[in-house]
Amino acid sequence: MRVDFGTLHDVIGRPASHSGVTFVPALVELDGTMFSTEFYLRDFAGPQPPVVLAGPMQQQFDAAWVRARLPVVFGFVPEVAEVEKALLDVGFVAVPERSSVGIPFVCTDYYGRTGLTFSPEGPDRAIQALIARAFWPLLLQEPDELADFSARVYHPGTGNWMHFGCEHGEPYCEESTSSEDEAGDDDE
Repeated sequence: MRVDFGTLHDVIGRPASHSGVTFVPALVELDGTMFSTEFYLRDFAGPQPPVVLAGPMQQQFDAAWVRARLPVVFGFVPEVAEVEKALLDVGFVAVPERSSVGIPFVCTDYYGRTGLTFSPEGPDRAIQALIARAFWPLLLQEPDELADFSARVYHPGTGNWMHFGCEHGEPYCEESTSSEDEAGDDDE
């Protein structure tokens, strides 16, 4: 398999497929320098998202739900992002059916709202949309199947900590001025 618009450094977890696209969780580096996040989960969850996701979407911390789905769907535990103001920074390579070319992208969030980032060098918008239309429905297939976790993210602009997690199948996000995670041990 050839990877365009980025570099594949390592494969992690297990692949999963939906709507003619196979997704391989991976350590990737996207080509380019000016990145933007698009294809937000909120735009693919529909007007009535699953009950477990409705609150997190409304309160703008759907990253907790996404983080709780990734181990179930892909069989690995994501690390906390090293990107400021983000819980997620998880790479994937998408391989469309009947193609030998993989397209890397990153599932990331900004202040808890989750979207996808592709290389500014490509692929074209139609291929990006095809990938997003397969990726989000894959995660939405069994929305209540969540892995518990606890993680914290520092927001230097406010001096606050965001405590993200999922406990007994319920995603949460709490803000505090303390780095202590009241909800339990960190999985970092």
